Amino acid sequence: MAKQTINIGSSANDGSGTTIRAGGDLINDNFNEIYTAFGTGSALSTTAFTIVDESSTESTISYGERLAISGGTNLTSTVSGDSVNITLNTTVTGLTSVQTETLTNASGNLLVSSATNITEFRGNGSSIEGQIKLNCHANSHGQTIKPQPHSASVTNTMLLPQGGNSTLVSEIATQTLTNKTIGVGQLTCITRAYTGDGSTVAFTVTSGMTVDNLLVFLNGVFQRPTTDYAVSGTTLTFGTAPVSADNILIKEL
Repeated sequence: MAKQTINIGSSANDGSGTTIRAGGDLINDNFNEIYTAFGTGSALSTTAFTIVDESSTESTISYGERLAISGGTNLTSTVSGDSVNITLNTTVTGLTSVQTETLTNASGNLLVSSATNITEFRGNGSSIEGQIKLNCHANSHGQTIKPQPHSASVTNTMLLPQGGNSTLVSEIATQTLTNKTIGVGQLTCITRAYTGDGSTVAFTVTSGMTVDNLLVFLNGVFQRPTTDYAVSGTTLTFGTAPVSADNILIKEL
């Protein structure tokens, strides 16, 4: 109900004010409402209000007590007028887990600094390796860097190339190495040995070979590419059939 006021009249004992009984009733009504709102109806409560945290732990604040709001680790609280502001510190420490969709740096590079100077991208614990995906400028597609699978049991360090800008060469795509020195013994070649019979001129080589990818020897004598033999598909063809018992050695580079 709204607060009720005793009418005291315009002057003492002018007969226009509220009677003593009626005035007492108004006083009782006002106090009844106060005792009901702030107590049990017959007694006032000392509790002003109750606060509850996310774990359902409760704390009561009594009349005359102060409620303190502390920022805690990585948070700062400030009071300005009737407002309490809680802000995240510019430097956040001690976190063991962060769940977010996007990390954004207002300017410059995003820096990650750890005690070991190693940043791990973890797998899911069962079948998927930790991976890094580098997108194109439009973020419509990208290339993914991933490690060897768990079954390979590989722990090693891969150093990036020295010198100027470069492109990594794939073991799958057909690419050409330039400005590289290959030492003796570093080439893995396929060697094919045949014996002449006096009539056979065609001998099998690996598909994709050309006269420039083959070293051909007949009884230890080097044969001239194109002049002494030709290559097409998987077949090396001599201009003249090696005679019977001739030793034919073909090295594929």
